[in-house]
Amino acid sequence: MTVTYQIPGRVPDEDERSDVSRYWRGRFPEEPYSAEGEHYEEYEPAYLAGHEARVRDYARAYEQVEAELRQRWEADKGRQSLPWSKARHAVRRAWEHAGHWGRERG
Repeated sequence: MTVTYQIPGRVPDEDERSDVSRYWRGRFPEEPYSAEGEHYEEYEPAYLAGHEARVRDYARAYEQVEAELRQRWEADKGRQSLPWSKARHAVRRAWEHAGHWGRERG
């Protein structure tokens, strides 16, 4: 597997999205916001949103973009039932982890 380096403004490809999903699927049960009866699939869009936002906007701090991410989540979530009050934890974790993504893959 090749290493994907963080290049500000790049768009993750399908392989990366699959790798991100696989990573968080394995971690989800151990995350402190994961409650009994909840499933990874409910949170997957939030993990992908956080990861992709960080890749696109690598230089800014999470606190600088959280309001934008919330607005985008609420506008684009469509049929997703996960409210921002729950999604935000997964979005932030994925945002933080994406900063290390290129160094951990390979």
